[in-house]
Amino acid sequence: MLFNYKLTDNKGKITSGTIEGMSIQEAKNILAAQEGTIIMLEPVRGHDDSKKIKKKGGIVLGKVKMLEKVMFAKHLAIMIKAGMAIDTALETLRDNASSVMSKRLSVVLEDVRKGNRLSDALRKYPRDFDLLFVNMVAVGEQGGTLAKNLNLLASQQRKSYELKSKIKSASVYPSLVIIAIIGLVVVISIFVLPKILTFFKTLKIDLPPTTKAFIAMSDFMVDYWMWIVGVIVLVLAIIRIMAKFKDSRLFLHFIILKLPIVGGISKNLNLALFARTLGSLLDSGITIDRALQIVAQTLTNDVYKREATLVYHKILKGGSLAEAMNNRNYFPSLLANMVKVGESSGNLSEVLDYLADFYELEVDNTTKNLSTMLEPALLIMIGLVVGFVAISIINPIYELTSNVGR
Repeated sequence: MLFNYKLTDNKGKITSGTIEGMSIQEAKNILAAQEGTIIMLEPVRGHDDSKKIKKKGGIVLGKVKMLEKVMFAKHLAIMIKAGMAIDTALETLRDNASSVMSKRLSVVLEDVRKGNRLSDALRKYPRDFDLLFVNMVAVGEQGGTLAKNLNLLASQQRKSYELKSKIKSASVYPSLVIIAIIGLVVVISIFVLPKILTFFKTLKIDLPPTTKAFIAMSDFMVDYWMWIVGVIVLVLAIIRIMAKFKDSRLFLHFIILKLPIVGGISKNLNLALFARTLGSLLDSGITIDRALQIVAQTLTNDVYKREATLVYHKILKGGSLAEAMNNRNYFPSLLANMVKVGESSGNLSEVLDYLADFYELEVDNTTKNLSTMLEPALLIMIGLVVGFVAISIINPIYELTSNVGR
């Protein structure tokens, strides 16, 4: 949906515009991160494109992909540096973009040709161009360093994309193995075993404990499979609902940080995003208090979002970034000490880039070794399942052949 808004700053100056959001609450959250007080916010009448955007020749679904935003920033920087007018550059990029990006850039180009700034035009699409993207463009426009800031932005977004892609790729193999194990147990228990176990039940032999346990498990799954599916769906629905509310989502993210392996990956991912994003924003000329506000919006774990917000409030009260980060449970001493060195030497953005490289390497090493670390546990799980099934079936057959031979 599109929303019209009006903001007033400390000097009483009123600014107005249009932004995009899934709901009025999301629009408020987006505006809350900007400088000023909301005095008016209302949906544009008769306009609702939160799920789809109509275009000649069909319907455009979804949002702009991260990799496409990286290429957009990089190519726009090259064109501006080469001396091309910004509207010409936008037109060229629009003509070679995907359907979703092309639709966005058509509106952006129209706004720019009306005399609006590029950052204000991009601000209409917060789900595609977040606060980090818009603010780095805005600072570049104000300081005459738009090409430089777009290059910084492309680099930051690319590294963030690569980092998240590595985590997704590393989780595929373990997930497939676990799903295969569950599927194997379900298929054997519901479709294969009942026929075999019906025969076992007719035999006048004392079944082994493993076979009795397997019969009980098979009977339970056959008799109550609807309840089992219902409970699984209910649990997933509860988790999904919890993820929509701030307090319950914070609890879920806290649990994630406590999990083995997954917690370490989440921690290092957010530390890398924190350092990389903050370094890029400071390098682009954004003040540290404003940068921390934006950083909090880009982190993936709500616990770290809360920590970044607390650091921001401490900065507002005075003091250095290192002091604000010191003794925080989720910011390691290495990070605080290195930030202190960076502040003392005047090279804070360079130190943050080094720290981002360090934590990205930690994530990279963990994801590369994830299969190696999990493979023994997964093989043991498969061995236990197959062994349990084999013993449960073979033991009664052995007992039967022994009785026949007597």
